[in-house]
Amino acid sequence: MRAGKNEVAPFSIGFAVMLVVAGYSLTSVPLDWDEGATLSAATRSFGELLELASYKDAVITPFYLVLHVLVTVFGESDVVLRLPSLLAMALGAGVTAEIGRRVAGPAAGILAGIICSAIPSLVFFAHTARPYAFAFLFATLSSLLLLTAVASPSRWRWAGYGLCLALTGVFHLVALSVLAAHAVILALAWWPERDRRLWRAVPAIAAALVVVSPLIWLGRSQRYSQLHWVQTPTWKTVGALPGDVAFSPVVGYLLVLLAAAAYFAVPTRRYVELVVLSTVPVVVVIGASLIAPVWVPRYGIFLLAPVAVLAAATVTTSRLRAVAVLPWVVRAVAVVAALVLLSLPVQKSVRQTHDAPDTRGMAAAIHDNVASGDVVVYTDFAWSMRPTLTHYLSQLDWAPAVQPPDILMKQTAASNGTLEATEFIDIQGRLAKADRIWLIGPAAGVYGAAEDPLSAPGWKIKYIRQHYEVRQTYTFETGRAVLLGARGGSTVTQ
Repeated sequence: MRAGKNEVAPFSIGFAVMLVVAGYSLTSVPLDWDEGATLSAATRSFGELLELASYKDAVITPFYLVLHVLVTVFGESDVVLRLPSLLAMALGAGVTAEIGRRVAGPAAGILAGIICSAIPSLVFFAHTARPYAFAFLFATLSSLLLLTAVASPSRWRWAGYGLCLALTGVFHLVALSVLAAHAVILALAWWPERDRRLWRAVPAIAAALVVVSPLIWLGRSQRYSQLHWVQTPTWKTVGALPGDVAFSPVVGYLLVLLAAAAYFAVPTRRYVELVVLSTVPVVVVIGASLIAPVWVPRYGIFLLAPVAVLAAATVTTSRLRAVAVLPWVVRAVAVVAALVLLSLPVQKSVRQTHDAPDTRGMAAAIHDNVASGDVVVYTDFAWSMRPTLTHYLSQLDWAPAVQPPDILMKQTAASNGTLEATEFIDIQGRLAKADRIWLIGPAAGVYGAAEDPLSAPGWKIKYIRQHYEVRQTYTFETGRAVLLGARGGSTVTQ
């Protein structure tokens, strides 16, 4: 039997709108700090990736493997690196729309999918080469399959649910906290009638946990190196949560307000299930973070799917007299317009900057001002800039000029099994013939970088300070390229 238009439309519209909204700005911003790690990992061999996993980023390795395959086949362009995230987020918006259709009808489904495209954080991660869009997709899809299996239990439905639950954890362990919400939903469904068919969820969940268990073990052993910077949550963390997860306080709190009002718009059981999906995971993660901090707002973007569904149900319902005065299309257009208007500053911002060094612009500046014999040197806090700057430098036409070499690099990060290259200690010998240096690092004020790039501590900068002086400084977002010359020239800053 062919699905009717009302059944297909919500998913299709949600998918298409996110694809268009996020897709047009897919490569407008250069690869950022974290994407530098993605680029470094994805361009390694399979063996080198496994070696990296034993040291760091084990929990992200499955995502790296996906990109490794795509990069091997299609090359390492920004489009190839980011397109998987765009497609995953678009599919996630479609799945959100399908949940909305099943909960409150086609109109709510369509609006829920469109709302996803109006949330700045979802658009941001739709064009970021990191695993969060995948986590959003599979956490949302596993919730949809759970609700389907609870309503009509069968072994195949539970098998599909278990697979999606496993993929949720495979692409991001914190997103697996959605399982806590699923457990509550299963308990609520089982309690009234004691339906034994619901027990089929147990082997599906067990199988998913078995699949994810190696990542859990490795993630636990690498937690400090990965998340040492994460702070213990406070009540302020909880209060700021809607805005932090959505990347916009006004958007976050408006959605929460509309979602709360859905109590009067959808059946009680459905309302409770969606509230559980949007609250229980964050309660579990923040509770765990009081002991071992792991809560970072971007890890919780999958919570936005049930919130979008509830908000859409409130707007499209005919059960509320105050809301039903106007046709649902008018209400939906008004709410979408309000969300777009409120989120516009952030929507514009995420398409212009990722608050990271613009290594694409940096590469262009080096290309336009290079001289024969120039070399590139990185500061101690530029490990993530090395792969992205190298990436953008390699895309430029260097005839008849010569691309300046990374003169101090002894071993690539891939060769030594980490995310940071090994450098030669003999800096004097390596720089003996270099009249000009492009010193690459964070801009002033970033990671404690001083206004004077040659005032940083360390043996490398100490030697350079003694033999070179600043000729020109190019600042690109939170990074800078400082042209140094043998002592005796003038200093210019741009």
